[in-house]
Amino acid sequence: MGIYAAIDNRAWKMLNIVANEFQSFTPISSVSANRIVFDGSKLGVERLTASYNLINKWMGRVYIYTWTWSLPDDKPVQDMTIRLTYAGKLNGNRKEIRFVSKQATPLLDRLNSDKLIDELCNEVDYERVELRYSIAEKMWHVQMRPNYGDFIWILLPPVKYARRPKTSETTSTMNLMKQLVHFIKDREEE
Repeated sequence: MGIYAAIDNRAWKMLNIVANEFQSFTPISSVSANRIVFDGSKLGVERLTASYNLINKWMGRVYIYTWTWSLPDDKPVQDMTIRLTYAGKLNGNRKEIRFVSKQATPLLDRLNSDKLIDELCNEVDYERVELRYSIAEKMWHVQMRPNYGDFIWILLPPVKYARRPKTSETTSTMNLMKQLVHFIKDREEE
């Protein structure tokens, strides 16, 4: 066992606690030490997982809660990446949600003009929402990092912090996934 084994175990327990909050939307199919796989068929996605991305600090660790999922698609004709960005005041309700990409596509335009996606992204602050298309795999790979579920441990001063999602955040996260799937599947050729 390494020096961080006890901290890792606490983090994995927190991962399980947070993931269990989503069982009413989609059941868990398998659990490993640092990855929970859900049955994404209810949402129309493949390989729906919740996991931690680990950041080592000098006297601590940060475990970033991350959703990943994939969706097959043969419509795009090139690799592309679409990212969510925020603009405006951080402490107010005047955040502007924008999806950006190097390639102009109808999907990008639809994402930026949809009021429901705007509302869902405002209900849960995301560090990252990234849609990446691989022409070789004919697959969308989506990564979402919400502001809930992270586990932070610092040695000095001794701090351990984790935040479970609110019910409204679980609902908004699942609805955002559904809406993204809907936009990817139901669009014109690109």
